[in-house]
Amino acid sequence: MKILSVLIGTFTLLCACVVYAQDAMQYGVKHLKVLAEDENARVLKYTPEKGNKTPMHSHPVTVVYVVKGGKIRITMPDGSVTDTELKTGAALLRPPVTHADEALDDLEVILVEIKK
Repeated sequence: MKILSVLIGTFTLLCACVVYAQDAMQYGVKHLKVLAEDENARVLKYTPEKGNKTPMHSHPVTVVYVVKGGKIRITMPDGSVTDTELKTGAALLRPPVTHADEALDDLEVILVEIKK
């Protein structure tokens, strides 16, 4: 019985990962645009205005360059929320992540997603 409970728990967690592993481009949000893409990388331009939201989605390892900084609210799959300020000119290396976001200011960010 204990093994069955562990298997059901593991399956549930795996299903949750599949649900959250969504490509942000599938939502058709106006503030996210593909600038270039090949088999190794995808370059995105993220230009939300204050109040724009992106539903829960995932990114692989990503290089982030902040063209125009501001504040952003990040919501994780577990429901935790963090407000972060992105500084103009900052470059960040970000591990794979699943999150939703809301712009608290107008922003302009370039994301380079590494596929391999």
